[in-house]
Formats: sequence, C-alpha cells, structure tokens
Amino acid sequence: MDLRKRDGAIKNSLRFVFACLLFFLTFVVAGPAQAAKVCIPHLTGGAANWNDYLSIDNTGLLPATITITLYDSTGTQVYSGQQTVAKLGEKVLKLKQLNANAQTGEISYTSETLIFRLSYENVYGGGVAEFLLTEDQNAVLAFLFSDFSKAIVSKGIALSNYGTLTATVQLYALGDGEVLDNTTISIPGLSKVVGTHSKWFPALEVSEVKKIIAVSSVSAMGGIVICANSDSSNLLFAPAVPLVSFAAHSSDLTGIWHGEWISDDGYSWGDIVLSMVQNSDLLTGTMDIDDTDFGDLKNVLFTGTAVDENIDIEASYNAWGYIIDIFSEGVLIDNTIIGFYYELVNGGLYDTGTFYITKE
Repeated sequence: MDLRKRDGAIKNSLRFVFACLLFFLTFVVAGPAQAAKVCIPHLTGGAANWNDYLSIDNTGLLPATITITLYDSTGTQVYSGQQTVAKLGEKVLKLKQLNANAQTGEISYTSETLIFRLSYENVYGGGVAEFLLTEDQNAVLAFLFSDFSKAIVSKGIALSNYGTLTATVQLYALGDGEVLDNTTISIPGLSKVVGTHSKWFPALEVSEVKKIIAVSSVSAMGGIVICANSDSSNLLFAPAVPLVSFAAHSSDLTGIWHGEWISDDGYSWGDIVLSMVQNSDLLTGTMDIDDTDFGDLKNVLFTGTAVDENIDIEASYNAWGYIIDIFSEGVLIDNTIIGFYYELVNGGLYDTGTFYITKE
C-alpha cells in the first residue's frame, strides 16, 4: 500500500472529523448567533447644515453584516438595507445618503465583534461630536449638562421612543439640588422629541438647568445631550444615562397610610388604609375603605402618580353590580396627604368629599 495515499486519507478523515466537531460546537451546543440591536437616538434629517455619520468597526477575523433601518419624524420606515464590514475592518456611512429625512434608526447584527459610533458635523460652524452607541434602553434617563466652558450657550436633548407604543413622559429640570420645573409630554412610537431646554421650560435660564430627568411610561427609551456654543463650532454631545429610578421629592411614599374620608353630604365618613408602593413617580397598591354606601371595601387596587408634592390616586372596582371609580388629588405636607376625591357610579357622579392619610 502506498503510504503517502494512506497518510492523505488519514488527514482528510481528520479534517472531516474536526469540521463535524466544529459544526456541532457552533450550531448544536452554542446554538445560532443571537440577534442584537442598537438604536440611533437622533438624526438631523432635513437640516442642510448638519451631517450624520455611522462608524462601524469590526475587530473580528470574519466579515460581519448588519441591517440598518431608518425612520422619519412620524415613525415611518424610510430605509432598510444591509452593510458588510470586512474582517478587522471599518466602514463609515454618511447616513443622509441613505435617506435625507431620517430622524431615528436602529442597527441589527449578530457578530459580537462590532463597535458602533455615531458622529455629527455642523457644516457651517465646523463643530463635530461623537459617541458610542450601546444597547441601553430605559424608562428613566438622566441628561447631564456640563458648565465647565462659558462658550456653551444652549442645552438641549433628543429623547427617542424606540418602542411601538406611545410614551407618556414626565420631564424634570433640575438645578442647585432642586426640581425647578416639570412638564408632561407624549412621544409616539418610533419617534422622538428634540429641542433646547426652553422648549419645555421657557421660564428657566440656561444657566439654571444642570440636569433634565425623563421618566417614561415605557422602557424602550434612549436619548442624547445636545450642547453647543453660539455658532456650533464647539459641540458637546453625550448619551443619556439610564437610572434605576427617580423621585421628584425626598419623601418615600412606600408604606402603610391610615386616615379618613369625609363626604360633602355632611353625614358620611369612614376610615381608609392604603398599602402603597412608590417606583419613581408611579404609585401602586391596595386600599381598604370602610363605611361606604357599598359596605366595607377591602384590597381595592389603585394606581397613581407623585409629582413634586402633588399626589394623584385612582381606583376602579365592582360592588353590588355597580362599576365604581374613585379619583383623588392630594398634597403631601410633612408626613400627611390632604386632598379631595370624587366618586363615579356607572359613569355618573355619585359623591365628592375630602380625605387625609398619614404614613405610619
């Protein structure tokens, strides 16, 4: 037997075995590569004085393919296409060449060796800014402004809703350790809002605002800080920072609250006990209401909000075949909430009155 042929056959057999083993480890044990996504929080579509660039670096030894999807101001998809980056390579895309009106976007990929950076260039002023794109999304975001340079004369944000549901967002302007102002906005799915601080807080001077906190009803949120000097020759952009939670006031409302409700009819009243949980500015829990026209009500679920010192709570329940809705508005004073309520039965006004509850 020819030994060279035998050695060649053995080598070919070993190659086949190793190939099968590699396939088994890659696709059977490890499974197929999992898709990942990073979002593009802000693009300057329609603005001729700005350019947007996406830089993609591949640090791996295999080519990597990504899918880029872009959306306009209404959340409508205006572009979707693939790009391939060579092994150990890089690619820079001028995003307005893909679509000139895009406002936000997303990048889908499977390779773990890819790094994405988003860059902006002001054509007239010459200012440039760049930051890393990550997978971070969160319901509570902090936009942190820097005041080390007197050249910065504008402080703005871009806040994007990456989900498909409309987001209700509470914005807070902070300065000198206090909440200076707040407002509520809505952002449709796959859309964004963008502007300087005065768009939402017109009564505040730019020097007063040190931070803007956004607390959203949905978790698929992201954004960037946008700061510039007068001619945009100096730019300072940075990603919004995810926060675990945010409460606009120092009081922690989580706990057991005891108090009393008093009807405006002058002869009806009873005890109230609330078991309340606060998560950021959102309130949830159960309450017991005694001596109502429908008996003693136990473990009624409620939801609410706490904005500054203003506490709003509402609940809905069924009793004796009736649908009963309760709405209350109160003010936190020290350790007590004082306010008024109104009650609907089958959609019609049934009772109004006042209440107070004190935390144990």
